[in-house]
Amino acid sequence: MSLESIKNKIKNKIVNTTFFRNMFGFESGIDITDEKQVLYRKNVVIKNIILLSNIFYTLLFGIITITEQSNFLLAALLFPVTFLVNYSLKKMLKKGPDDYMAQTIAMYGSCFYMFLSAIVIYVKLKNGSGSYLQECGYILLYYSLAICAFYQDGKMLKNICIWVVLLITLLHFFVTYPLASEENNPLYFLRHFFVSNEFKDILLRTILLIMFMLVLYINVKMANYMQEERKKELMKRRQVQENFTSVVAKIFDVTLLNTKIISDDERYCVELVAEMTKKLSSLVGLKSEEIEKIYNFARIHIDKTIHFTENSYNNEDENFEALRKDTELGSELISRLQLERKCEDIIRATFEGSVDDAFISKMREIQNNQESQIILICDLYVTMRSGKSYKKAYNHKLTMTYMKEQFKLYFDSFIFERFIRFNEDFEKLYDQM
Repeated sequence: MSLESIKNKIKNKIVNTTFFRNMFGFESGIDITDEKQVLYRKNVVIKNIILLSNIFYTLLFGIITITEQSNFLLAALLFPVTFLVNYSLKKMLKKGPDDYMAQTIAMYGSCFYMFLSAIVIYVKLKNGSGSYLQECGYILLYYSLAICAFYQDGKMLKNICIWVVLLITLLHFFVTYPLASEENNPLYFLRHFFVSNEFKDILLRTILLIMFMLVLYINVKMANYMQEERKKELMKRRQVQENFTSVVAKIFDVTLLNTKIISDDERYCVELVAEMTKKLSSLVGLKSEEIEKIYNFARIHIDKTIHFTENSYNNEDENFEALRKDTELGSELISRLQLERKCEDIIRATFEGSVDDAFISKMREIQNNQESQIILICDLYVTMRSGKSYKKAYNHKLTMTYMKEQFKLYFDSFIFERFIRFNEDFEKLYDQM
C-alpha cells in the first residue's frame, strides 16, 4: 500500500468520523446542565434519524409498488406529510436552544411523526398482496418507540406508551385481524373470539409490546437518574473549579506581581542568562531538544503571562483544558521565579556573611536538578557582573573568584567544572551582548 493511499484512507476515516459526530454525535459542545441545549441537540439528532428513516420508507414503498404493482396512492399521500414534518422541524430548530417551547413542540412532533409513519407503513404492508414484508411494518412500531425513548423524557414516554397500546389494539382488531367484520352476529363473534388463534396472537403481541415499553421506560428512568447525578457532580466540579481558579489567580497575582513590570535592565539580564544556558547546556552534552527547553524555561517569566479570568470558552471541556494549561504555566513561572530568588538569596547571604550549613543544605534542596543548576550558575554569573542595590558590578576575574570560592558547593561538580573550564566563553558572551 502506497503512502498516498494510506493518507487518503486516514483522511476519509477522519471525514467520516466528523460527519457521523456532526449528524448523530452527542459527546461535545453540549452543556449537560443546560436542559435547553440538551433538548435542542436531541432534536437535531432525531431530525437526522427521521431523514434516514424517510429515505428507507421511500425505498420500501418503491419496492412494494414495483414488485407488487400495488396502488402508490398511499405513498404519494405520505410524501407531503413527510415534507411538512421535516419543514416544521427545521423551522423549530432554527429558533435555537434558547426557545425551549419550540424545542418541546419539535420533540412531540418528531415522536408523533415517527409513530404515525410506522402505522401508515404497517397498514400499507398488511393490505398488500404479498406477505413477505408484513411483519416489517410491525417492527417499525417498535422502532418508533425506541426513537421516542431517545429523548429520555419519562413523562412523555409514559403518555406515548398509553396511546400506543390503545392505537395498536385498534390496529390488531381492524388491520391485523379484522375479526369484527367477519360475522355480523355479535354473539357469534364473542363466542368464538376468545378461543381463536387470532386472539392468542393478539394477546401475545400485546404482552410483548407492554414488556418492551416497560423495559424502555425503566431504561429511561435509569438514564434520567444517572444524568441528574452527573449534572450534580458537574455543578459541584464547576463550583470547585471556580473557587480554585479564584484562589490560584489571587496567589499568582501576588506571587507574579513583580514580573508584570519588568525594566529594560532586568529583561537584558534574563536574556543574557538564557543565552548562557544554551552555551553551558551544549558544553554539558545535552541534546538540542533539551537545550531549547532549558532556554525557554530560563526566559519564561519575560515571555509568558497568565490570564485566568480574562478568557471565555464555548464549553466546559475547553474551559477545563485552558485552566489546566494556565495552572501548569503558572507553576512553571513560579518555579522560575523561585530559581531567581535562590540566586539572590545565595549572593545576599554570601555578602552578608550569613552562610552556614543549614543555609547551604536548604539551598541545595531547592530545584537541584540539572536544568535548574545550569540556569542558576548562569544567573549567578550575570547577577555578579551586574549592579544591584546591595552590591556593585564586578568584573569577570573577581566574579570567577567568588564562583570558585563561594558558590562551588551549590552545584554538581561536572556542571561547575564545565562552566569554569570555558569561563572565557561566557565572558565574551557577556561582553558581546
